Amino acid sequence: MARVLLSIILLDVCQALSVGPTATVRVRALSPLSVRSAVRVRAPSPRLSILERPDTPLFCLNVCLRIKPTCREEFLECIRQNQKGTLSSEPLAVTYAYGEDETTPDTWHFFEQYVGREGFEAHTQTPHFAAWEAFAASDPFSAPPEVKFFVEDSASTVCSGAAAVRAVLAAGDWTKLFCLDVEMAVKPEAREGFLEALRADQSGALSSEPLAVSYLFGEDNERPNVFHMFEAYSGGREGFAQHAKTPHYAKWAEFKGTEPFAAPAKVGYYVVDLDGHQERLQTG
Repeated sequence: MARVLLSIILLDVCQALSVGPTATVRVRALSPLSVRSAVRVRAPSPRLSILERPDTPLFCLNVCLRIKPTCREEFLECIRQNQKGTLSSEPLAVTYAYGEDETTPDTWHFFEQYVGREGFEAHTQTPHFAAWEAFAASDPFSAPPEVKFFVEDSASTVCSGAAAVRAVLAAGDWTKLFCLDVEMAVKPEAREGFLEALRADQSGALSSEPLAVSYLFGEDNERPNVFHMFEAYSGGREGFAQHAKTPHYAKWAEFKGTEPFAAPAKVGYYVVDLDGHQERLQTG
């Protein structure tokens, strides 16, 4: 991907939209008045392909970490520094977002994306990742980490509802996204029907849901017929509830009723807090 050369005003907008310097983006220039009155408040900001993304499928991670309560604060500080280093110094890092499980304290879900596996391998060679590895070696987990690698089935993952989120962030406001971490093991004989049904549900979410922000999935890198998903909705759980009322979801639910799975699906719910992570512009 070619590096996009931007003026300082357009760079500010890109940062407000949480995209990296190597991504191709569509931006709206700020007025001179808003630029003059802007006050920069810096905080670690996730680069989120759920809002803007390259036009090729990305190498993805869904991660679940269960942390001992006594290690919570050290964990949070370590992961914030890892996120900050990843997003400020890694040109192949596209997305780094995380949040605590909706119902289980000290269980954390992560979603990461890189340009190719080489992007992730480069991430593992950085000083901030070395600091994370040192923390991970200090026995902070109450259960073994779950790290799942997959490549997106399609580069079309940004839903129509992302426009409203972009507008909120571009205005310097704050928001949250309700996210899903899903794993599904599919019977080999049901594979083609599964892909057809899931792609149809994805297509409907991409084009017609005002609260759907991102919908993507891909097959596990090592386990055939095991698929991982990441979904994000604005409006809290209501966004996901609205998705479940759509005609395309009804067809997906009908397919699920045919017993296509080799094991029960695993689903984790969490919130990505853009207020806490976003580099933002506050007008004064």
